[in-house]
Amino acid sequence: MRDTPTAQSQGTRPRRRLVFDGVTKRFGEEFALREVSLSLEAGERVAVIGPSGAGKTTLLRLAAGALRPDTGTVTFGGATITGSAVTLAYQGETLVDRRTALSNVLSGRVGALSWVRGFLEPIVPRNPEPALERLAAVGLAERANVPVHSLSAGERQRVAVARALMQDAEVVLADEPTANLDPSSRRNVIDVLGAVLDGELLVTALHEVELALEHFDRIVGIADGRIRFDTTPKAVSDDQLDALFAAGASTPDTAARQPKAENDTPSPAWYV
Repeated sequence: MRDTPTAQSQGTRPRRRLVFDGVTKRFGEEFALREVSLSLEAGERVAVIGPSGAGKTTLLRLAAGALRPDTGTVTFGGATITGSAVTLAYQGETLVDRRTALSNVLSGRVGALSWVRGFLEPIVPRNPEPALERLAAVGLAERANVPVHSLSAGERQRVAVARALMQDAEVVLADEPTANLDPSSRRNVIDVLGAVLDGELLVTALHEVELALEHFDRIVGIADGRIRFDTTPKAVSDDQLDALFAAGASTPDTAARQPKAENDTPSPAWYV
């Protein structure tokens, strides 16, 4: 992250790779991912796109270590993934409404504390400065003491990003961070993610293809649990996108999809 004293810079961190090697994941008899192989480098900005239920959320949960593959391996720097290396930025709906933005961000570091201190820290923090720095990084310094239920959807999502950044992880995963936001807020959240990271690997699952093409260095298309293409934004064609979204979803991941915002405007078939 930029301009935060506690963050490690790209120059001092080892440049470790996140590697999926022949990964298959099933839920019951249904495949969520099938023989997926990817190698993702430190500093990359990767957008994973595809239809709802294609396997995007499963891919991120495997990367976070929340799931284990049935076959194949997921490693970071050649070793099993640990919670300190990878953080998953959940959506704004996972925040505690009655608590302030600052309290929610402070909860992002409770895993590194004793259970007693972890319980007290979001309420009576010993050192709120790191959380205040993260809120400042996402443009919400002046909203630190505002209860989350009073924030807009876009502000809530930025608080969720700040909470994830409290871990100073080398890999930041974001699962549909723009879901249910208006177009302006969507771009704002993506801009914030790009601005506050410096040297970390960012992997974001997105429905909004235009945002992916505009803001990310690498586009991974996934459908029916399979990687359909892995290329630069300029190399992605309309034919590839049509084929990707026509390929449909893999059943297990559909439970993780998010509803469209009611004020979304009509869009092409592949802009879901």
